[in-house]
Amino acid sequence: MKGYVTTAAPSRLARQPAFWLFAALLVNCFLLVGLEQVSYLAAYPGAWLLSIILLAATAIPAALIIYRFDHFEPEPASMIAVALLWGGVIALTFGGITNSWFLTFLQHVMPAGQVDAWGAAIVAPINEELYKGLGLVIMYLMARSEFDSVMDGLVYGAMIGLGFQVMENVQYFMLATDESGGGPGGVVGMFFLRVVVSGLYSHMLFTGLMGFGFAYYVTQRGRAAAHRVGVFVLCGVLAWAAHFVWNSPWLERLMSQGSGAFVMALIIKGLPFLVLLVLMAVFARRRESQAFARLMAGEVGSDAVSMEEFEILRSGRKRRATLRSMKQTKGPAARTVLKQLMRAQMNLALFQSKVASDDDPALEAQRDVVRRLRARLAALG
Repeated sequence: MKGYVTTAAPSRLARQPAFWLFAALLVNCFLLVGLEQVSYLAAYPGAWLLSIILLAATAIPAALIIYRFDHFEPEPASMIAVALLWGGVIALTFGGITNSWFLTFLQHVMPAGQVDAWGAAIVAPINEELYKGLGLVIMYLMARSEFDSVMDGLVYGAMIGLGFQVMENVQYFMLATDESGGGPGGVVGMFFLRVVVSGLYSHMLFTGLMGFGFAYYVTQRGRAAAHRVGVFVLCGVLAWAAHFVWNSPWLERLMSQGSGAFVMALIIKGLPFLVLLVLMAVFARRRESQAFARLMAGEVGSDAVSMEEFEILRSGRKRRATLRSMKQTKGPAARTVLKQLMRAQMNLALFQSKVASDDDPALEAQRDVVRRLRARLAALG
């Protein structure tokens, strides 16, 4: 669970040296990415706009799903923005440059046919996962207090991967447009291949695995160092392996046997690692739920949180259902106050994780916030 309040306000981030390293890298890389996008827009304005619309239509829902993974304390918007920008601008830029260098090197030490077949599988997992993973380190140095559970690392890693994948897809869409003569058919075909069939999840999966391992290392201080390092290394290897398998020419024969076989091959390549990530997300959510219950134990049954309210608070599904019911019975104003009340009650767990005693002034002040919101809700009928 996180600290007293959301700590990663932009002004607070700006006091960290890591933020200025991030900002410097972002400015320089953004110039390259921006020039690239301007060239796409100038050459194929219709296709570029269609690419942005199609990717936004799929990436925004994906981002919202990831954001809701951590339903006890959603990640700060500032940190989500940093993750997306790191993936879509910084990691993409450095990954693209080093991929080109590495492929050139391989062309001098491997037969051309092997480079064509295996180059992407060898190069991309090493370079791209390295630079995306460095984003997690920079984010941790910017706001250590925002990494206090494995769920945080999973969410930030997936967001870095999403940013990377969206901008990489624009590149692929524009390449397909150029090869198809400039019409929208190239965009539509590549969108079907890389988003509809392949799914938007590949880079979210890769870096989500890395983020889980990194967060495990920095948050599980009670574990032996060797154990924490082992989990981190294992997750890093899994991220690399998932990327390697995805880019490898394995199952090419199956993929060439028609559209149905092609889709099946993509499922076989990606599904095992996706299932693993889902299991990790379930594990992370269970750990958060257990921590929430432990921290709230002293509040349940008081005038701040009843047992019935606690059962609602610990379930995202029940919270949403309760909010819908409140809106239907007492209107949107009551729903807004109830949502504020729920957040204030859940923040009691955050205070409990930081204070030394149950009568700490800061904790009592938060209880007063809960009482005032409860009174406001009662006044609405």
